[in-house]
Amino acid sequence: MFQRLLLILVGLVAIATWQAAAQVTERQLAVAVARATQTVDRAIQEEEDRFVAASDDDARISPAGRLLALFRKSKPEARPIARSAEIMEEVTSQLTRTGQSDDAFSAASDSPSTRRVCTNTELRAISCPQPDPAVREFRTIDGRCNNLDNPLWGAAIQPMKRLLRPQYADSVQAPRVSGRGGAALPSAREVSFTLHEDMRTTSTVNTHLVMQWGQFLDHDITHTPVASGYGGGLIACPCGSTDRRCFNIPIPANDPDFAGHSCLEFVRSSPAPNPGCRVGRRQQLDQITAFIDASMVYGSSEEELEHLRDPSLGRGQLKSKSNPGDSGKKELLPSAITDEFHCPESSNPSSRNQPCFQAGDVRVNEQPALTSMHIVWLREHNRIADRLADINAHWDEDRVFYETRKIVGAMIQQITYAEDLPIVLGLNAMNEYGLVPRQNGYYSGYDESVDATISNVFATAAYRFGHSLVKSQFERSTSMYNLNAHSPVQLTHSFFNPQHVYSTVHGGPDSIVRGLASTPHEKYDRFIVSGLTKNLFADPAGGLGLDLAALNIQRGRDHGLPGYNAWRVLCGLPRARSFADLATEIPDASSRAKLANLYSHVDDIDLFAAGLAERSVPGGLLGPTFACLIGRQFRELRKGDRFWFENRGQFSQRQLAELRKVTLARVLCDNTDDTTSMQRHVFELPGPGNQRVACSSIPRADLSAWRESATVVGQVRDFFTDFFGGTRG
Repeated sequence: MFQRLLLILVGLVAIATWQAAAQVTERQLAVAVARATQTVDRAIQEEEDRFVAASDDDARISPAGRLLALFRKSKPEARPIARSAEIMEEVTSQLTRTGQSDDAFSAASDSPSTRRVCTNTELRAISCPQPDPAVREFRTIDGRCNNLDNPLWGAAIQPMKRLLRPQYADSVQAPRVSGRGGAALPSAREVSFTLHEDMRTTSTVNTHLVMQWGQFLDHDITHTPVASGYGGGLIACPCGSTDRRCFNIPIPANDPDFAGHSCLEFVRSSPAPNPGCRVGRRQQLDQITAFIDASMVYGSSEEELEHLRDPSLGRGQLKSKSNPGDSGKKELLPSAITDEFHCPESSNPSSRNQPCFQAGDVRVNEQPALTSMHIVWLREHNRIADRLADINAHWDEDRVFYETRKIVGAMIQQITYAEDLPIVLGLNAMNEYGLVPRQNGYYSGYDESVDATISNVFATAAYRFGHSLVKSQFERSTSMYNLNAHSPVQLTHSFFNPQHVYSTVHGGPDSIVRGLASTPHEKYDRFIVSGLTKNLFADPAGGLGLDLAALNIQRGRDHGLPGYNAWRVLCGLPRARSFADLATEIPDASSRAKLANLYSHVDDIDLFAAGLAERSVPGGLLGPTFACLIGRQFRELRKGDRFWFENRGQFSQRQLAELRKVTLARVLCDNTDDTTSMQRHVFELPGPGNQRVACSSIPRADLSAWRESATVVGQVRDFFTDFFGGTRG
């Protein structure tokens, strides 16, 4: 008995000693931070010295690589965060080498030493003033203070959140290059040309607008920058580079397209510290707001917004320019104002002297269908602002602008949840994740404990499903829906080429939008057109460029995303013990055989690759894993948004009833030249049950619901009418 008690006592002492050793003291952290800061700053200084000494570094970047880098360039506010992230990664590495556990990392999560690392960045803690019921409140442009208890949740220039612990080769930041058992992971390029071949079958149900709305919406909620060089310059990653910021994609000897090349250049995403500047594994940034707030129209910073507003008429408008080919047509986006919106010098002579456009998101010029969607929403903002300025002549320019911005954001939320997501996710997932919009009354689901921040897996893998839907060309349609009158825009000749938008002889952006609404997207499956997997951003157009599927897979490894199997388990599916176990979700035997030939173990499969191969859920496009990950994110974007349009206090009941009439079909009717008819369900192909009807018969939100009394007495009356549930607008 005595011996047994003695053994228990010894065990307790050992546990207590281990726990004491596992705790990281503030002094240990201070020393680690000081050492890490010296290491990182020395590396930055060496890079600066190399930059000054080298004159040809920029020339080593391929034309396609340059376009990709500009597409994902970090904002100036994001760059100091990279230094903080590298310091915290070095601190974490030091602690890991001394045997500290994740519990010790958690214990070190609230340290003055680590908080100081982020003091001069966008990650520093802030406080928010409490809302004054007597003062009209609008969203901040950068998303801050949406959540009053956690002001940085969902804000711009913040780390994305993790649903699962990241998996890095060194457990801190190095991308995995080997899988379970030590076998090498297949090259992302090999996965692409083996699994994501160009085999084309178009949808029999949905229009190409499903793809285009998905990209447009993605640019409202996610933008992950790549690492930048000294002074914000681009990083060259030639094959064989040992730069820690490079993670080039090896090209196999049997590559059918890139034979003779040894790699596809790849710059890693800019690093970010953990939220609160805590000790922990590498994170990545979302440099725009997470909320569905039309930031792709207005920007995610005051500076961006200032470039876009047009105060000259005092009517709350956005800047625009007349169509240079026909001044009688509706307006276009303004020409690029700031450097990041200027398109690189193109080898296509026909596109020279045609400036690219400026919008709320820097990716606006990537391809003409995306640009055209931006133009539609510029026009919609200015249409609404004009009407509000007319019916409320006592409003000042700011009031007109911010009320219009609020309405446009609500319209995009309504279209996304009422029209787009049901097609993508299916009704079962819409119900499971609480995504079905209310038909009347207010939404009561806002929860201040819900973090709307975009998850890393959503931005890096799941929401990239739309790459499967992209066609090899964008058809152009006349107002009578004749698709043969204008030649289509070839995808390979469309990247950062504005000539197709300026071309009035071919109908400009209006014909492109009508083409999107009347032609199908590629069927959702594992196949991706070669314009994306072989010719992405090629210069000259149509030549070899980059491979988007390979970039997606490599980006997942760069971000430390666990393999497909881990996400299955998170989403309630059984863990696959073998490739045969995938048969329920991936019933195609050829797909499973290709995965088995590529990967040594089922746990090693990259999420993007397997996610596209899954069978669609009933009534939706996506397979169960992507439907789960995307459904979860959109649930949080609704529940975690204090300014969600259905929440009480955002709009009166009459205004909300008008917003529920909003459809993308009517928006396109109102904002394209010469369009007189459209099918009501514009994400679905026209046909029986969804025939084209006169635009005038498609409901439109009545903006008289926003008429406000010019007198104080009238405004008080209006307030109480709204408060007690009346229908006054």
